[in-house]
Order: sequence, then C-alpha cells, then structure tokens
Amino acid sequence: MGNWGAAILLFACLSSARSEALPARAFDAPRAFQDLVTQCALGPRVPGTKPHDQCAQWLVAQLRCTADRVTTQRFTQVVKNKPVPLVNIQAVFNPQGKQHILLCAHWDSRPTADADPDPAKRRQAVPGANDGASGVAVLLEIARALKSRPPTDRVTIVLFDGEDYGATVADMLLGSRHYAAHFDGPPVNWAVLLDMVGAKGLRIEQEQNSLAAAGDVVKRVWTAARRAGSSAFVEEKGPTVIDDHVPLIARGIPCVDVIDFDYPQWHTTADTPDQCSAASLDQVGRAILQTIADGEPGAGQKGQ
Repeated sequence: MGNWGAAILLFACLSSARSEALPARAFDAPRAFQDLVTQCALGPRVPGTKPHDQCAQWLVAQLRCTADRVTTQRFTQVVKNKPVPLVNIQAVFNPQGKQHILLCAHWDSRPTADADPDPAKRRQAVPGANDGASGVAVLLEIARALKSRPPTDRVTIVLFDGEDYGATVADMLLGSRHYAAHFDGPPVNWAVLLDMVGAKGLRIEQEQNSLAAAGDVVKRVWTAARRAGSSAFVEEKGPTVIDDHVPLIARGIPCVDVIDFDYPQWHTTADTPDQCSAASLDQVGRAILQTIADGEPGAGQKGQ
C-alpha cells in the first residue's frame, strides 16, 4: 500500500475508534457527508487515474477498520479496444450468520460529463458527489454502525467499480457484471443497491425493475423506512432504471435499487457536494439500518 496508504489506514482506524462511543446502530449523518466530501476531494474516480487508485486505498482502509474481512476483486475489462483496470471492494460482517444480506453501491465516477448544458465541459470528468459518492458514504457509515453492534446475520458490503464508465449501457455496470458472474458466496436473502441518494430534497420512489424482480424486498425496505421516519421513501412507482442491481437480479439475487433519479446535475460537472445534503444521507442510512434490525431476533416487527 505504501506510506500514503498506511497513513490513510491509521487515520481511518483512529476515526473508527472514536465512533465506538456513539449509541449502537446510530447513523452519524455529518460524518457520512464528510466521507462524501473526502471522495470528491481526491478528484474524479475515473478508472486508470491516480484519484481512482487513491480512493480505492482509502475505501479499503476505512472498511478494514470495521469489517471482519475485506477483499478486493481486481480485473481488467476491454472497452473499445482499451484495457480498463477495475476493482470491486468487498467487506463482510459476521461471516457465520445464518441469513445473508448484501448492500452495495458504485464508487467510480463518470469520465465524461456528456449531459452538461455547456458543450465545452462535456469532455470533463464528473465529480460524482451524488452519482457514486453518496451511496458509498452511506455504506461506510453503516459499516461503522455494524462494528458498534455486530449483526446477527451475515452482511456483505460491496463497492462496485466501472458502473459509469462507458458511453453506452454495454460498457457500463462493469463491476456488478463481473461480481455477479463470479459470485460464489452464500445465497443472498435480500439485497439493496444505493445510488444517487444524497441530493437535497430527496424523494425515493419504487424502481420498476426492483418491483418486478424483488417486490418483497421493496416492501421490506419501505416498511422499515416508515418505522425509521424516513419520509423520503414514498410508496409510488418510479422509473425503470438500468443500474447495478440488474446483473445481480439476473444472477438470482433479489436486489432493489434505492435511487432518486430526478437529479438535474446527473452526468454534469455540477454533480458536486454542495448539491447534496447530510439530511438525505441520514434518511437512507437510518432506513437501511432499520431494515437490518427488523430482521434480527427480538425485533418488535419484522420488515415484511
């Protein structure tokens, strides 16, 4: 990892140690928002660049301070005759748990701002504050909460690379496709993908592919969101989104996409931290932690 990586690991562990004083399974929204800012401060996380490599080291360091086991899945994908180095990052909590929960997000950012209203900026990389960093920030804070009170089930957190790389769908979802093709873990009981969950005024509808393939998981998550007071989750049908949950569903993993796709800064250079809110991260983090808690022994109400 080198000196830079070692320093990051030390800082991350010290930060995690401070978190143990927090109430069990609390969600620290300001700290999650700082994780969003830190990712963006490194620069766009475009595969094959220095900021991408540095962010991978930082993410691994953060998760090593909380999880029972952290592994990386490195692979190369050829996109338009160009080899693209990619890495999925996986963290496991309570590997011996009877049930298996999968939580995921993509950590890369888009290499071109093809939807920017200014044509001169469309070749620039997207900062990826909401589209990438927000879901990761929520999962990093969930990881700290699971360290403070270990889950009774096995929980796997996966950060996918290469979700936003290509110009077309054929050259996107690279990390989740690779993960699904090589999945060899215990069968997953339910899974949640977090994507674009940090925008101000967050409103999360029920995504159509999720409803069709994993309606029971949608019900589980939205029920828990109500119990957690997360009003951003609305029981209305949303758009059909091609996202990292699609390869998982194809593999037989019941996964729902928690996403607010109504984001004007999508795929533009304006996808920056100032467009995001700690309050939005808080609503999502509390909803997912409630979903986990609802399935644990002694819970007053199951999530279904």
